[in-house]
Parts: sequence; C-alpha cells; structure tokens
Amino acid sequence: MNLDEIKTQPKEPNQQFVVGDKMLDFKLVDFWKWGLSDLIENRNRGVLAEFIVKQALEVKSNTRLEWDAFDLETEKGIKIEVKSAAYIQVWQQNNYSKISFGIAPTKTLLDDNNYSDTLKRHADVYVFCLLHHEEQETINPMNLNQWTFYLVKTATLDEKIPKQKSITLSSIKLLEHEKCSYSELKEKFHQITKEL
Repeated sequence: MNLDEIKTQPKEPNQQFVVGDKMLDFKLVDFWKWGLSDLIENRNRGVLAEFIVKQALEVKSNTRLEWDAFDLETEKGIKIEVKSAAYIQVWQQNNYSKISFGIAPTKTLLDDNNYSDTLKRHADVYVFCLLHHEEQETINPMNLNQWTFYLVKTATLDEKIPKQKSITLSSIKLLEHEKCSYSELKEKFHQITKEL
C-alpha cells in the first residue's frame, strides 16, 4: 500500500462537526477553545512561538507541519528552528523556571519514510523565544511585549557546542547572537541571515 502525504488545508473556525449527514451543535472553534486556550502550557506555547515568529518574519505558510526537520522556511530558503521557554508555568511553582532550550541534533525523515543515519541541526538559524514576563497575574503570551527573542546561527552552535542537546539563556548570551523585541525581530533576522 502506498499512501501519499496528506496536505493540510486551513480550516474555518465555524466548521461544524457532523455525524453522517447531521450537523452537530459544536464547531471547530469550540475544539480550539477547549484544547488550545492555555497559551502558557509548554506545548501550546511552543506552537504559539512558531506562529509569532512566522508572523514577524512574514513567512508564507498556510498551516504548521508537525514532523518537519525545522519549523519555518523563508521565501529565500532560510530554514528556521523556533524554541520557546518561560519563567512562569501553569503548574504551582516554588520559583521561576530555569531557562533552557532544546538544540539537540536530530535525524530527518527521508523521502522513503526512513530516517537519516546522521544527526545534525537542520535549520540555518535558531530563534529562541523567551516569554520573559514574571507576574503571574498579568502574564499574557498574546502581548508580544512580554517576549524577548534571541537569534543564533546554527553554524555558531555547530562550531561552539556541536553535540550539546540544550542551551541555557546565559550560554546563549556568551555566543554571537542578536537579542530583540518582537518589533525588531524582522530587522535582526535579516541582519543575522544576510550572508546565508
């Protein structure tokens, strides 16, 4: 059996669930509200960070691809890996979370549905997205002033820490990087990638 890749199409929020020909009284937006409203939770915050970077860099993609070797790709073919972290979590905390981001080299899925033999970082640039806000009562991941972004070329990671699986914020600051706000992200991205 040979099943082709399913190309995801954007869905409309008011699409209704059905049973056979019968329209039910709940819609796709109801699922989104139920399943994705917690934007502080690690998994959802990670997807949100990808979306924020996509918007800032005006990346043309209609939907997110979960299993790709990198998160975003610009029209110029620059591949981007987006990672997120936050001081505040949804669970009860005794202290702020220590900030670190995953940077482990990975295998990639090949055209024949097998994985490559070699481990590598597949993006050209990492965008580390820190939800830096420290007040639980006012944290709002949709307020982009509560985020700080750190951009590091993958070549820098490969040269300085080739086998490392994670990196702390203090270690990022020791590398060649660009730090910026949301409004500066596009400009800083172009600066760091102009020679790629």
